[in-house]
Amino acid sequence: MMGRFAERVAVVGMLFGFWTQSVYAQSSSSPASSSPATPSATVAPSSTPTPIPASTFYLDKTETQFSVNIADNSSDVYIYFTSPAYSWVAVGFGENMKEALMLVMYLSSNGKNVTISPRLSSGHVEPSYAKDIQLETLPGTSISDEMFVLKAICRSCLVWPGSYIDVNSTAYPMIYAFGPGHSLQSNSPSAPLRRHVRYGKFSMDMKAAVGGPGGEGNVPAASKVGAGVVMQGGIKKDKDRMNRAHSVIGCLAVFVLWPINVVLAGFFRKIGIHVGFSGVLMAFLVVAYGLGIATSGQFNRSKAFTSPHQILAFLSLLPITLLSLLPIRPLARLHPKIPTLHMPLSTLTFITLILAGGMGLHLSSSPRPIITAYVCLALAVFVLLTLLQTCIKRRGSAYTRATTRRRLGEDDDQDMRLAEWWASRKTGDSSRSASSAANSPNNGDSNWGQPPPGNGNQAHAGGVEMGGHGRSGSAGSWRGNVYGAGTMPGPQYLLNMHPGVPVHKWS
Repeated sequence: MMGRFAERVAVVGMLFGFWTQSVYAQSSSSPASSSPATPSATVAPSSTPTPIPASTFYLDKTETQFSVNIADNSSDVYIYFTSPAYSWVAVGFGENMKEALMLVMYLSSNGKNVTISPRLSSGHVEPSYAKDIQLETLPGTSISDEMFVLKAICRSCLVWPGSYIDVNSTAYPMIYAFGPGHSLQSNSPSAPLRRHVRYGKFSMDMKAAVGGPGGEGNVPAASKVGAGVVMQGGIKKDKDRMNRAHSVIGCLAVFVLWPINVVLAGFFRKIGIHVGFSGVLMAFLVVAYGLGIATSGQFNRSKAFTSPHQILAFLSLLPITLLSLLPIRPLARLHPKIPTLHMPLSTLTFITLILAGGMGLHLSSSPRPIITAYVCLALAVFVLLTLLQTCIKRRGSAYTRATTRRRLGEDDDQDMRLAEWWASRKTGDSSRSASSAANSPNNGDSNWGQPPPGNGNQAHAGGVEMGGHGRSGSAGSWRGNVYGAGTMPGPQYLLNMHPGVPVHKWS
């Protein structure tokens, strides 16, 4: 009994020892304090994200935002870009277009997404697509509420050929521009651009845009408040005056001056009016060609002069040159058919210029209503010119008819003078014959009925005998040699109608 009791006491002692050690361990792990313990407050995690350093350009008139963040540990540039989706819009890193890196944004071909095109320019000309610039679009890039929304990373964009972004600058120069008010839709990053209609400049604090959580960059947030940006003047208007002048002067030459010149050539007797007006028309064409050549160098699609518009325009120079040179008398007399080439060359030149103008509208990406109006006007003028030239061809030009009538009139005057001379000779011979008969009645004139000396074979070799219609002269003289007054064997008499002019038969 005593043994079992001792075992139970030993077990209880062991349990008490373990409990004592446990209490001592808990008391030693807790900090010693004489004051009663107070419950600790629970801190909730913060819901506000860390702001991303950025500089933001915001334009109230168009609600255009362009924000930039530059990574601290790389040369990547993070971009947030939004603007109305009615045309192309661009923002460039640089003071001027020359050597500036421009980000051009326009609609995709289906109009449901954004096409972003990094471009470089050598001057105040259309910028060219820079395929070496790596621009990566991020999720969230779309068309939202008729606004472009672009979220992108420009990889290694701190340096490009010709310039760079100074990350330590607090006033880095920037430019922006808006295209004309008609939609450009294309998936190609090298799509042709029409000249901008609005543009401006501002400076951006790049130093404030550097950094981010852990040195990593990130796309800035949307904002309607500018930050780190100073505007340099307002929005400036721009017009493509040279291209517009080229179009207007060319249309005036073809649709206005050309029909007027055809009327002057066909219905006015004085050829000098037609020649002078042709010089004015040629001057208009020369100016239009000069302006076209000058404006071609401003656009990528026309720099090489290989477009259909330019090819047709240069081909039309050949008939234009022939129209100017062939009427010159030394050249016109080289072959009888040369003068007849004037009207076909005129028609060919007009058709070539009309086609060149239509191709020019297509080349300049003109709106469809303007192209439709051009086609209708071209058809109307072509029909008018066709009618005028048909009328002129049938009846002859006024100058040609006047020249022919003048030449025939000169021939008639010569015939009239010759007839008067023969009539005076006949009257004189008759008087001498009557006097001889009175003095010598038995001796007839041996020259009776013969033509006078110096007959008309030398004067008029083209006389025609009209037998059966002869009528003897007064007192029966010149029988068989003079046919009655009013006989008109030649077409010149039918045209000019000179009754009473005797027609002579030359022996």
